[in-house]
Amino acid sequence: MRRGAASGLALGALLALSGRADARLVEKVAAVVGDNIILASEVEEKAAPMLADASRIGDPAKRAARATALRREVLDRLIDDELILQQATDLKLSVTNEQVDQSIEEIKKQNSLDDDQLKEALRGQGMSMAGYRADLKRQLLRYRVLNIAVGSRVSISDEEVKGYYERHMKDGGNVQVRASHIFVAIPDGADAATVAEKQAWAKKLLERAKGGEDFAKLAKQYSDDAATRGDGGDLGMFGKDMLPKAIEEIVFSMQPGELAGPVRADRGFHVIKLVSRKVGDAKPLAEVQDDIRIQLRQKEMEKQTKSYLTELRKKTLVDVRY
Repeated sequence: MRRGAASGLALGALLALSGRADARLVEKVAAVVGDNIILASEVEEKAAPMLADASRIGDPAKRAARATALRREVLDRLIDDELILQQATDLKLSVTNEQVDQSIEEIKKQNSLDDDQLKEALRGQGMSMAGYRADLKRQLLRYRVLNIAVGSRVSISDEEVKGYYERHMKDGGNVQVRASHIFVAIPDGADAATVAEKQAWAKKLLERAKGGEDFAKLAKQYSDDAATRGDGGDLGMFGKDMLPKAIEEIVFSMQPGELAGPVRADRGFHVIKLVSRKVGDAKPLAEVQDDIRIQLRQKEMEKQTKSYLTELRKKTLVDVRY
């Protein structure tokens, strides 16, 4: 049996992990995904913080409906992660213990932790080092699958790079921002009540971020964007014409550290944090073409990741029982 959700590569993800090593004698199956299962206890574990918020809804019927919707959203994310991980076998991919060791050393360095501090952080969440290593290994494998399966579909031409440069950087200078987001998806065919509920949840997440909760940790726990969730919602450094217009207009008017949202785009609501903003003089195409290509590739990777997940669901037996 494989755990359905993977951890991220930063301390925020480390603290968000809630795996347990204790054995379970009787478990309810939430979903069968190919040859593996996702347990109901995994869904409950990941949904617990959101369910705590939902428990404060006064109307019993609305409270129950919200709890049901939250559990399904969490289960959908676990299914997506499981589908990606199962592709590692088909692609003959693996992650060695040495690669896990290297990632842990990077995490410790990024967060100024020694071995004892790392173990203490894990103990605070009831998790052993062995459990953390297993989750980290799965996350590294997930990244490798996406880089190969999705990355092979993405090719940015010189003409696309030049076109972007002509539109945004040749004459008007070079404005670059780094932002993160939490995405709250709206189900296909959702009625007005469901849309309002999703908007209210996005507002709640914004309030929690404004109240001081770590934005990356909230994104790792709650964002419906599979392409950026593992990185704490990080959208990277980008210029204009990379995001939906409704989001772009807000992002480029924000100041570093500012939070905004919920912003409605085509598939749902976005809660946004501007991390940094950089304005430079116009530079020759030769000096910026590599950066432009990276930005355009990242945008296309996100698009192709969504298509890839849709394809995996179509070709893999997914039996939802929860």
